[in-house]
Amino acid sequence: MLAGTAIPAGEKTRFYVLSRGGQIRCVLPVLAGAHRVSALTTFYTSIYRPLIAQGVQPDELAVVLRRVVGDTRACSIRFDAMDPSHPAYALVLAALGQAGLKAFPFFAFGNWHMPVSGRSFEQYFGTLSSQTQHTVKRREKRFMASGLGRLEIVTGGVGLEDAIHAWDRIYQSSWKVPEPYPEFMPGLIRRCARRGWLRLGLAYYDDEPIAAQVWIVSDGRAAIYKLAYSESHAQHSAGTLSTAHLMRHVLDVDKVTEVDYLIGDDAYKKNWMSQRRERWGVVAYNLHSLRGMLGYGVQCMSRLWHWFGKNSTGGRLGRTNNNG
Repeated sequence: MLAGTAIPAGEKTRFYVLSRGGQIRCVLPVLAGAHRVSALTTFYTSIYRPLIAQGVQPDELAVVLRRVVGDTRACSIRFDAMDPSHPAYALVLAALGQAGLKAFPFFAFGNWHMPVSGRSFEQYFGTLSSQTQHTVKRREKRFMASGLGRLEIVTGGVGLEDAIHAWDRIYQSSWKVPEPYPEFMPGLIRRCARRGWLRLGLAYYDDEPIAAQVWIVSDGRAAIYKLAYSESHAQHSAGTLSTAHLMRHVLDVDKVTEVDYLIGDDAYKKNWMSQRRERWGVVAYNLHSLRGMLGYGVQCMSRLWHWFGKNSTGGRLGRTNNNG
């Protein structure tokens, strides 16, 4: 879906494959643009990792990276949204160095998630703050007592296209900027429905769709992928009610082992999740090109400035989220 509908103009998708003795050792999906290469990621991407066979060493991945630079004449290579605790992250860092590039790690975003640990929804709900519990119960009672409020979960079937239309209406009336790739979300929803992964939560008031959340359930994990609500109906807290409704379903019906909010440190995520981890990236520069040398210099100066700024005020050295 990403490669077919959501690639920025001027960039091309490439898959570099390393094989030895008839066995595939590595597949590296990238986007090649003018003077730079990046991971095959966009703002829709919550995590990225090259496909790497067990036992692959940095010098093997460096062969692929040198080929990438040679083919594209890239001045920089950037990998986003990686799990720093996974061995692939350290492998990429080491391989970039062996390929002759100057690499810098950087913080990308926080990721809130929750191990379910076999709990039912009621058991889980009882662990939330008293304020969150009170808000959900009070707003749900008011929403349903009116006789106009309705919550539903669409997984596919005959109502799917109506649900996609409702999603579009809600998103267009929300606070979010218009989708730059309008075919991506409808296509993703349809594809997830075909595979049995879709949990599309919808809230209606007086038969008008006012909130929607796209959750993807696969391999025991519920990923909260995208959400929106109509600002004109914000007083109903339909987003909060939809979250509780979907959470009950994935815990009691799907019996998932983890719920994951994917991207960002938004304050409301702390109300529902119990743990936080981080996603990091790597940006590396080709010093055999003028643009690469300039990028490297800017990166060094930026980090020095950041370091001096933190230490001159007695603060702790922070992380740099650099766009390369």
